[in-house]
Amino acid sequence: MRTHRALSSLWLLFATGLLAAGCDPESPPDGSPSGSQSAALQRAQSCEDLEALLKQDALTKMNAQIDAMIASYAVYGEIRGGGGVIGVDNGVPGGVGATPDQGADPSAPAPAAPGGEGAGAADDGGGAPTYSETNTQVAGVDEADIVKTDGNNIYVLHGQSFYTLAAWPASSLAVGSSLAIEGQPLEMFVADDKVVVYSDVNGASIYERAGVEPRPVYYDYVLVDSMVGGGVARPVPGGGGVPDEAPEAPASGGGSTPMEPSDSDEPVPPDGGADDPDAPASDGEPTDPDAPANDGGADDPDAPANDGGADDPDAPASDAPGGAGGDPPPVGEPAPDDAAGPWVYAPLTKLTVLSLAGGAPSVIKELYFEGSYTSARRAGEDVRTVLNGGAHGPALAYWPESLVEYPGTAEAWAAAFEQLRAENTAIIEAAPLSTWLPYRFEKEGDTVTELGASCADFYVPGAGTTSYGLTQIESIDLGDLDETPASTSIIGATDTVYSSHDALYVAARGWREPGAAGEPFVASDVTHLHKFDLTTDPSQPRYVASGSVPGHILNQFSLDEHDGKLRVATTAMVPAEPSWTTSNSVFVLEAQGAELARVGAVTDLAPGEHIRSARFFGDRGYVVTFLQVDPLFVLDLSDPAAPSVTGELKIPGFSEYLHPLGDGHLLAIGRDADEDGRVTGLALQIFDVTDPSAPAQVHKETIEGPYASSEAEHNHKAFTYYGERGVLAFPLVSYDVETGAVASTLELFDVDIEDGFSRLGAVDHSGFFTTPTSGCYYYGSADVRRGLFIEDHVYSISHGGVLVNALDDLATPVASVALPAPETWYACGDGGVAEPAPMPAPDGRE
Repeated sequence: MRTHRALSSLWLLFATGLLAAGCDPESPPDGSPSGSQSAALQRAQSCEDLEALLKQDALTKMNAQIDAMIASYAVYGEIRGGGGVIGVDNGVPGGVGATPDQGADPSAPAPAAPGGEGAGAADDGGGAPTYSETNTQVAGVDEADIVKTDGNNIYVLHGQSFYTLAAWPASSLAVGSSLAIEGQPLEMFVADDKVVVYSDVNGASIYERAGVEPRPVYYDYVLVDSMVGGGVARPVPGGGGVPDEAPEAPASGGGSTPMEPSDSDEPVPPDGGADDPDAPASDGEPTDPDAPANDGGADDPDAPANDGGADDPDAPASDAPGGAGGDPPPVGEPAPDDAAGPWVYAPLTKLTVLSLAGGAPSVIKELYFEGSYTSARRAGEDVRTVLNGGAHGPALAYWPESLVEYPGTAEAWAAAFEQLRAENTAIIEAAPLSTWLPYRFEKEGDTVTELGASCADFYVPGAGTTSYGLTQIESIDLGDLDETPASTSIIGATDTVYSSHDALYVAARGWREPGAAGEPFVASDVTHLHKFDLTTDPSQPRYVASGSVPGHILNQFSLDEHDGKLRVATTAMVPAEPSWTTSNSVFVLEAQGAELARVGAVTDLAPGEHIRSARFFGDRGYVVTFLQVDPLFVLDLSDPAAPSVTGELKIPGFSEYLHPLGDGHLLAIGRDADEDGRVTGLALQIFDVTDPSAPAQVHKETIEGPYASSEAEHNHKAFTYYGERGVLAFPLVSYDVETGAVASTLELFDVDIEDGFSRLGAVDHSGFFTTPTSGCYYYGSADVRRGLFIEDHVYSISHGGVLVNALDDLATPVASVALPAPETWYACGDGGVAEPAPMPAPDGRE
């Protein structure tokens, strides 16, 4: 009985939320809202001020939702609108998620500073080897990843451990040390003799030691096209008062079919409609009908499903919480003995700082945050971490619990929801400020201390203008770890992070009031952008200004700052006949007081298509869109007030990532396509953009096989271009449709502006793995994850281990190291775990 009512409540919440923006015939053609929607943030002046602002925001959103519920039932039992929903659990680390400045000019040499895109040199001087670094957007602004190197050593997050490997000379490859990381490691930084590791943990023991009661896990449900239906708190599994069956988020909802009462005489949700093809992906990046399948394969209804089983154990955890109703604990969190009492799952994101000064890694600082890891940046010793979630507020209801059958009239429906409004209002008004504030903890030995939040560090948008949730920017100085992390919090969830040396930007999708009943579904396609200064006090980002642009951004490369101005590439949904279409634009924004004001724009690029990649370098911008062909647009941004398209190139397929290559050239990875726009194989391309009025494709290399895909298509950190030697490395997964065999390799190509692509070969890690026996399935995969270069050698890293090969002999490993199988690598019917095969011998023999 409880479950049916709860599910009905959630489903109705979503279904009516699909009316989140009424049809506006006056909407401008570029997709911007006809009415102004300010994104400006107001800094709380006191705790009393913060409490008032939070309650005003909560009341505004709750009232708008109740109004929509009443309007939807103006006709007996009929829910108007339609579409799908996406649930974003901002209470679970490792959630939303995806995907920073100036970007160097393509003609500039690869930087040597840590975190740059090209080759670096070890810090010990002398004959230190040259090496490739994590591929970042902004030279000198490092991005966290699962593999790092300083030229002499390789650092790897593998399973639940941090490994150091002696890497140079290549023949000396060996594990130097390892250290277990609490929870599930996600990403890391390595800066001189310090390491920062992010992981998802079950923080139940942290709450207990701090003497703090874990709060219910809070869900922020984001509807398609960024409309928000509301939030709901779920009790902590194993905690007091936990119902036997906790409600789950519906996978989709909508349609105009009335809900029929169940056999229990309680309303139950009908089957949901199909998801909107333009709904944002769970990582915060938009998808569209032309996008490759989730496994990176081609758009083909017969493409193989991702049968790899559960998620990669080294990938960020999924948004769904574990542990409810007897669910297994998260990876790395052993279930307690039955005698220990109910198991409590209270997710936190952990930041662990390690010291390498003594040779073997040792823990020197442990911090825990109530929120999901989104992204991080490091400039020198300043590390800035962006988290989402941790927002709670009081648990509200959006379905009258006493309502077990349909009222007979619209008036009775309205009365039931008005009573619910009054109950919710009373709950909000009575809630103390602490209900909304996130927890932060520091652990020293066995002692856990709660780090109090400062009300003056919170910024609140206009009531009811942004999505539910909370964004936290936590900053630490690796040179002064005794200091408490500096915290800056924004009310409202964000999904994209960009940072230059001078500023940090976070992007969020807008929220608009539900429209009147009977109006067709209309997207609230607005992106809010918030700028923070990093120069005044590098340890504490200072809020500068906010602005809004129509449409949604693809990923971090849709944003770029140059000479203090922000360039933003967006795709917006716009009204048209007979159906909605899209409009692509590039906007230039500048901080003017507290506003990121629009100073220039290029609009209406490739109507009806979607942006598939974007990149900005100095006064140039490059945007790739796709429907049937791949228009590469070259933009002149030298006059921010009058940006313009200087050239356009149309070719089949599309590029998903653009990388600077030499003087006036771009290196791209993406997809080929036929003349009808049907996406086919993986493709590498070189574009000559020396003449901005006449961009040209000068070289193209197609990797055959419709089921070949690469993580580098959607994750630039898996794309390693070693400018020192002109070699490109990226992981490749391929599927043989006839045999069902899946192969994973690190592909290597010589890249030359004059001669194009020359395949050097591939490094195969299949020797590390045994084939699962009958009844077994993967918790991870045998995929090669990363490739990096030290001098004239390539190092490839997979879940099985590390291989090093000379670039002129990829068939014979110089050395290899097998790494222990990640916990529950293969799960078998008998409960056993299959281990990887022994590592290959250096000469390639078993």
